Amino acid sequence: MATFGEIKTKIDETFINLYGKDEFKFFSNQFKKIVLENKDIAELYYIYNDLTENKGISVDLVNDYINESVEYSQILVENNNKELSRINSWINSIDLHGDVKNIYETIDSVIYNNSIKNLENILESKKQISKTLSTPKKEVTIKESINLPLETMLKVANSKLNDEITNLSESEKNDIKEIVSLSKTELENRMENLKECIIENLKVKINESTESDLKNTIEKTVTKIQNSPVDFYNYYKLRQLQEGL
Repeated sequence: MATFGEIKTKIDETFINLYGKDEFKFFSNQFKKIVLENKDIAELYYIYNDLTENKGISVDLVNDYINESVEYSQILVENNNKELSRINSWINSIDLHGDVKNIYETIDSVIYNNSIKNLENILESKKQISKTLSTPKKEVTIKESINLPLETMLKVANSKLNDEITNLSESEKNDIKEIVSLSKTELENRMENLKECIIENLKVKINESTESDLKNTIEKTVTKIQNSPVDFYNYYKLRQLQEGL
């Protein structure tokens, strides 16, 4: 059976793919009923989020913190195999996430590997988790969380931006912080205005161009912009496009 990390990865990815779409509310309601309303599963879900957070825990306490979390998670997994199987079937029935890399593989490693043969891998995984937990927390504000766990909303907000952030300047990183703090309504309004502005500029370029290939490329870009779903990542990319026009 799939590990909880694999299940949770697919849940996170589905939230990302549905954000800003009509199906998002229905999926979030299913998620709350199937996952959050089950006390044991909700606790397991919280632990996985908790072990991926920067918390600034003292190095003197972090190993005990990890061990307690892992031991309790192992009990939760062992006592809820049937329910976890049902949740796995549910999330797999929603064919929106495709093949995704397990982003909780490090946590799975320490929870599911009990054999002494895996000791080196377990110790390395604990070391990575310890480094994460010991790092001071950075505050990020989400104005509209639709009553989902804040950690889940942060992952939805940031996951598609993660690959962009590594080599950004401080100014660009501040722009991203400002973007992910927008509420859904603010995001929709800003993105709509941005689309209109960019499309207007591109249509001017179409009229000015005498090259048919360039016109076709611009027309395809206009169509792509018109069909862009409302989410943080697409808003960020549209802002980049506008700056390049």
